[in-house]
Amino acid sequence: MTKEDQTALSIKTKVFYGSGAIAEAAIHITFNTFNFLFYNNVLGLSGTLAGLALTIAVVFDAISDPIVGSLSDRWKSKLGRRHPFLYLSAVPLGVCFVALYVPPQAFGELGLFLWFTIFTIGLRVSLTFYHVPHLALGAELSDDYRERSIVYAYNSILSMVGGSTAYFLAWTYLGQAEGGISNVDNFLPIGLAVGVLAVILIWLSAHFTRDQIPKLKQVDDSVGRFSLRQLGYEVLDCFHNKNYVWLVLGLLCLSATNGIREAMNAYIGLFFWELDPNQLRFFGLATPLAFVVAFFATPYLNDKFDKVGTMIGGLTVLIIFQLFPPVLRLLGVLPENGHPLIFPMLLTSIAIIYGAGAILNISVMSALADVADEHELNTGRRQEGIFYSARTFVGKATGAFGLLIGGIAIDIIGWPRGVESADQVDAQVIWNLGLIEGPIAIIPSLFAIFFYGRYRISKKRHAEIRLELEQRRRVEEASEALMSE
Repeated sequence: MTKEDQTALSIKTKVFYGSGAIAEAAIHITFNTFNFLFYNNVLGLSGTLAGLALTIAVVFDAISDPIVGSLSDRWKSKLGRRHPFLYLSAVPLGVCFVALYVPPQAFGELGLFLWFTIFTIGLRVSLTFYHVPHLALGAELSDDYRERSIVYAYNSILSMVGGSTAYFLAWTYLGQAEGGISNVDNFLPIGLAVGVLAVILIWLSAHFTRDQIPKLKQVDDSVGRFSLRQLGYEVLDCFHNKNYVWLVLGLLCLSATNGIREAMNAYIGLFFWELDPNQLRFFGLATPLAFVVAFFATPYLNDKFDKVGTMIGGLTVLIIFQLFPPVLRLLGVLPENGHPLIFPMLLTSIAIIYGAGAILNISVMSALADVADEHELNTGRRQEGIFYSARTFVGKATGAFGLLIGGIAIDIIGWPRGVESADQVDAQVIWNLGLIEGPIAIIPSLFAIFFYGRYRISKKRHAEIRLELEQRRRVEEASEALMSE
């Protein structure tokens, strides 16, 4: 790449790179918001089995991450290393997502559990074939410290568009459809709409970034052929980098919190805060302004405070506003549900949480690309795929544990099946729900602050790394030129 190529990506490239995240976020938000509610509260699958199904699927997903990452690092084709995986992932992803909402009516609990598990595995693995190469592609699009933050900012803000739109429209539909959340037939149209949209957007993202393939880094022959033994060595090799270890440990803790909260998400809105679908849908619209602020603020914050300062700041704000509303409710400080102050307070908290989360995510994704540069300097190997996949492996495996804990907790507190409103649930059960989703779930994230704080690649250090890599390439090119004469 020339210096111009490294630092001046077109807006078209950034937009279409990020447009694939619309599909991923729509799938992710819809799945996390409704599937636990659908299988547990509507279909009657126990919380423990629902959590176990999600855990098994996410473990399969996590195992596939480093395999796909390693394969995409080595893939040789006219479409380059990453694009074949993007094209391949789309249709299986859409089919598996739709299938989740059409389990055979005659199934008992075991059959329901198996259906949920099998198609969630298919969905998660299909997402891996998109997600890992897509993240690695983002790292390859630019070598510039600030431009990388901008690339991932586009990815993050378009992810917000997909997630918030899907959330708003799905709750709008459920609020108007006959039977609402208690009617099993109301969930299939949501699955169809999101599944079809995801297929189209992933293909568009792949197609309109194809012009970047000649500019991307090619397969490094020094990494050798793929094998499971070699894969194991490569994953372990990633963890020899201390900066990478701190980022992964931070993600591990954050994922545990997110897993528990995701299992509780719809229950908290519907029963702890007693909001109806027509109110819940506006949570999806609370995020756009926050993401726009994050989009413009994160590159500036990374310049001003380095990525480590931005990560710690974003995570601290995230924790405070995740904890603030449920703790005040548990302490009896807030007015009763339905009071005019409750909904605006929750809406504001959601916006701040997503804004802080976006700043954190953009910074971590950009930092991982910098770690890949450091790895290349230390080892001579360029392996973005394995770096991003090892990171997602740990995050998903830990998140799966959080989902399982959330599912078990639903059963432990004695949550009844088929309820439609809070007055059908014992007050102590609802209080326990808030205790788990708030103070208990947030504990792992407190450790993440410490781990992210240990990250040490500053803007200055990254500039030194890039300079050393450039000098090494010039020496190699000069050596090759001499040998060819």
